[in-house]
Amino acid sequence: MEHTNKIWDKTPLSDETAKRIYTICGLDIHPTPELVHILDFGCGGGRYLEVFARIVPKEKLIGVEVDEIEVKCVREKGFQCLQISPEKDFLPFEEKIFDIVFSSNVIEHIPRNIYFSYLNEFKRILKPGGRFVLGTPNYPIKRFYDIFKAFRTKEYRYYLLDDPTHCNKMSIFRVEKDLKSIFSKVNLNPTYILGEKIFPFLKKEKVRRCLRILGDKIIGYCVK
Repeated sequence: MEHTNKIWDKTPLSDETAKRIYTICGLDIHPTPELVHILDFGCGGGRYLEVFARIVPKEKLIGVEVDEIEVKCVREKGFQCLQISPEKDFLPFEEKIFDIVFSSNVIEHIPRNIYFSYLNEFKRILKPGGRFVLGTPNYPIKRFYDIFKAFRTKEYRYYLLDDPTHCNKMSIFRVEKDLKSIFSKVNLNPTYILGEKIFPFLKKEKVRRCLRILGDKIIGYCVK
């Protein structure tokens, strides 16, 4: 959750990505999205808050972030944003007040000794039937994507060297196991598969499940 000047964090989200986020969060079928209360945990510069603000009023959105510069940036965009300490493992909110807790590319930066404390915090502040939505790199497959992106974008230094702040490297199966210990229902899938635009069959659920097994079981990554 620290300020790292990530390339992707400054890139606007496409309409396709925004629609995918709405679907994952259940906003595309929600009868009253204007009443949904959303927390963006580790909101960075607010790029996801801006996406939610297209259909949810800003007063229903709030971000938390450890970096003072990012907090200021988010507030200047007109959003509520609280700065939290990276050493703390609790959130300054009452119980059962959020419909959605959203977090993208954050948990891999949280040491495992406080990671589970945050998961329990998310459950505490969610309303009954609420939804925790997260995105995190799927190791070790993530490194194959990095190599592809390095040659596609020519940002070799950025992509070829793995992020040193990733202290909690996760596979999709590991995330699934962790969340099932706390939440009643878990549904995790890869959000993007290399080559899916060229080969549409890769988007099929059965194919995704097979690739998920390949990434975790055959290549074999285990978090200690």
